[in-house]
Amino acid sequence: MMEKKLPEGWEIVKLGDYSTIFNGKTPSKNQQRKKGHPILKIKDINENGCFIGKFDSFVDDEFFEKNNAKCLKNGDTLILNAAHNSEYVGSKKAYISEFWDNIIPTGEWLIIRSNSELLDNRFKHFLLTLNSFKVVIKSIVKGIHLYPNDMKILKIPLPPLETQRKIVAILEKADEAKRLRVQADELTSQLLQSVFLEMFGDPVKNTNGWGMVKLGDLGDWTSGGTPSRTKPEHFQGNIPWFTAGELNDSYLLNSKERITEEALEVSAAKIFPKETMLIGMYDTAAFKMGLLLHPASSNQACAAFILKKEEFDSLFALHLFKAMKPVFLSKRRGVRQKNLSQTIIKNFEVPLPPFSLQTEFRQIVEKVEAMRQNQKQSHQEIDNLFNALMQKAFKGELTT
Repeated sequence: MMEKKLPEGWEIVKLGDYSTIFNGKTPSKNQQRKKGHPILKIKDINENGCFIGKFDSFVDDEFFEKNNAKCLKNGDTLILNAAHNSEYVGSKKAYISEFWDNIIPTGEWLIIRSNSELLDNRFKHFLLTLNSFKVVIKSIVKGIHLYPNDMKILKIPLPPLETQRKIVAILEKADEAKRLRVQADELTSQLLQSVFLEMFGDPVKNTNGWGMVKLGDLGDWTSGGTPSRTKPEHFQGNIPWFTAGELNDSYLLNSKERITEEALEVSAAKIFPKETMLIGMYDTAAFKMGLLLHPASSNQACAAFILKKEEFDSLFALHLFKAMKPVFLSKRRGVRQKNLSQTIIKNFEVPLPPFSLQTEFRQIVEKVEAMRQNQKQSHQEIDNLFNALMQKAFKGELTT
């Protein structure tokens, strides 16, 4: 795809001619231990390619010795090679540092280990995260799998090693700016958590001794509905319609689907006012939540909590619920699928501090969120710059 515009000294090669590419190894349930050698699972890496901070699966010496050829090495690139949804395959990538040496990844990871004397490790990783290569990788997914043999014949532009290293030096500076921006976002979230605990104490233990009130007494409760899918025109309107899968434990602005006024009239769907709290009730979406930033509707898998504005502030409630979520989830019922219901949720008791204190917290949240919006713009600008640099780098336009 880049052959016509390659600078002198560059060539198009197959990734497999300069790399070893293989899958990890997944231990069976019987082979997993509570301690021993750690195993890297898909959930151990977040969407940004960062380790979440802990392992929860281990294997014994026997498994490790038998499969030590699968161990990660400094400079490897990991790519998600299997998922329940083909769209998710290839979406997670991670660069392996010395920290990961001698850790075995599960079979859902594809490992790409380059010959660093010919293909620089970081150059290879940056190349595989390029947007144009994400599209190429998606195109070679078969069903719900990305196979090593297909990655081996993937064509890549290869400049001389010295040029690769110059490109990496430039991109690493831009990448560091991205990492610092992500850290700033995380610090902002931590700031609000700290302010909440300072003002209200631990809500689970109710360390400040506030009065306990049932959620059913703090507002009106209802739920949404789903218009008939047999009439596609129901989903061609302008009314936001959220599903439980869209709840993000934060604010809800744009829904994936929108419905019509007619759809409202012929279904149980209804419009909820701004700052209604939507709460998931079923399975993996149980007590996921979202605060409406404008009037919207939802499906029946969401409980809609319209708060008493003079008693229970919505921004305070959002942070309170996030802090108490583990307690609420422990009340789920079911064998195969653990669910909540409106009845269960309405009986949850929460500490209720004075409304004046809730309002004070709201003002702090609004200031922090305004700061976040500025950060978001900065984040987007840095992303745009990084992507532009990436495109130029792999066309040979940064070092000529």
